[in-house]
Amino acid sequence: MKKILCFGDSNTWGHNPIDCSKLEMPWPAVLRKLLPDCEIIENGVCGRTTVFDDPTAAGKNGITAFRELIRNNERADLAVIMLGTNDTLNFYDCDASGSAEAVRSFVREWKEAFNDSRVLVISPIEIKESALAHPIFGTLYNKSSIEKSKAFAEYYSKMAEEENVYFMDAAKAAEASDIDGIHMIPAEHEKLARAVYDKIKEII
Repeated sequence: MKKILCFGDSNTWGHNPIDCSKLEMPWPAVLRKLLPDCEIIENGVCGRTTVFDDPTAAGKNGITAFRELIRNNERADLAVIMLGTNDTLNFYDCDASGSAEAVRSFVREWKEAFNDSRVLVISPIEIKESALAHPIFGTLYNKSSIEKSKAFAEYYSKMAEEENVYFMDAAKAAEASDIDGIHMIPAEHEKLARAVYDKIKEII
């Protein structure tokens, strides 16, 4: 049975934009239904960045958690990495190019550890204007965050091509809810899962 690691942030975990609860079927769970012959490993954490330490909470630095998987020899046949949205928080001085370079380190370290494994880099969905009116996210993101999110696909695709790994643009398959401008409703998780499924069928 092939193993597929889904490594990401709250949109991989399944943050419900309505009440901040965990959705029953985030996109990796939908993917599990679409690929019953594969083991889908869900590894999403709310607030997770690429390589930054969140000043409000510990344990959100993505590369630290990713390296732990490698140290523990938690190999998968395919690593699916979708990170970057939280890099656009007001806390950090990071643009889409910087996030792409950060994800490059994930790709290289995974390939070095598991040279027979494959990698799919997914550029995150775009942040919507409605995020700025949200009582929580309006204090964490700004207009620059939105513009940065719109540039993810350009820089991630270039990096993936240079590293000879697979790429997919999540924004072409799904979008954030108008409720909070950051997170997907169940129907969008379903759309993203089906797009990821189609891509995986090309890969393995």
